[in-house]
Amino acid sequence: MNLQELINYFRNGGTYKDFCHNQSLDQTSEAIEVYMEQPLELNNNLAFFEIETTEGSLEFVKDGIRYYSLFGFPYFINVLEQIKNSDHGDLTDKDIAELLYNHAISKE
Repeated sequence: MNLQELINYFRNGGTYKDFCHNQSLDQTSEAIEVYMEQPLELNNNLAFFEIETTEGSLEFVKDGIRYYSLFGFPYFINVLEQIKNSDHGDLTDKDIAELLYNHAISKE
């Protein structure tokens, strides 16, 4: 799943509970974080980890794959809600993916 597909899932009625279940994530975790396979490119695959697993690391390696932390799920859900409730509701999933990606990598 890439960032655009993740956005599409939630914009089309997907729930956090179902998402966590489908991804085998503990929804009672203190935080679920969104990571991207490195090297960073907009359409790279995402991975989702509980903060207890990554300990909040900016970079994380699992099964030999290097990941970079983009943001936590609360931030992601908040951005989607703000867009939905704003004058920018006509943004496409791709537009939102580009905005989120650019914001996330600007912290490098």
